[in-house]
Amino acid sequence: MQRQEIRSIVRNALPKYDKTNRFHDEFLNRIIEKVIAQMYNDIWQVSPLNLQRYVKQYGYTTPLTVLTEPNTGIKYTTLPESIIPFQDKASGVRRISTVAQGAVMFLPMDAREIDLVSNGSFFDTVTAKIGYAVNQTRVEYYNMSAAVEAAGVRMDCIVPFSKYAETDEVKIPEMADTRTGETFMDRVLKVLGVVQEVDIKDDNASQGLNQKDN
Repeated sequence: MQRQEIRSIVRNALPKYDKTNRFHDEFLNRIIEKVIAQMYNDIWQVSPLNLQRYVKQYGYTTPLTVLTEPNTGIKYTTLPESIIPFQDKASGVRRISTVAQGAVMFLPMDAREIDLVSNGSFFDTVTAKIGYAVNQTRVEYYNMSAAVEAAGVRMDCIVPFSKYAETDEVKIPEMADTRTGETFMDRVLKVLGVVQEVDIKDDNASQGLNQKDN
């Protein structure tokens, strides 16, 4: 479903009496983003592999560039978009692959592991695998080959709802909360419910009546 369609469905589920249109589109986007991120994390807790169904793909038309940091020689790729973090090594970058699809080449690592294999390890002599570590702005590589560096890479990322274009397809998890049974729409409306209702009381009329009685 397109991003604009998801927001429209949420808006149409809201009470109709509110003529002030207090739920601005960007506000709704952020609420939807919060709920979807929570649902993605619920999925991760059940099985991280299931997140692959909800990725946004980058580098499939034009490969993402592998750059070299001048001072350190570190090979890296700038993240094509902000990601939703997860509590594993891959975080929001669920998969990296070569331009020409083949065997698994990339393995997620944390910064400590990269430090260990970078100091006197025989890691690069016994495997052609490329390690990658994800941080807030980029993905750093270890044992990057010259061929892959020249060709570029592809990435499958879990990105926030706000980072999709209006006509982009956004996959919403179909699972309900196992504890409460709440669906996506239930969760969104529950969050919106904390916003104070518009005051529709006719205070002026009330004051006038009190004055007359006095």
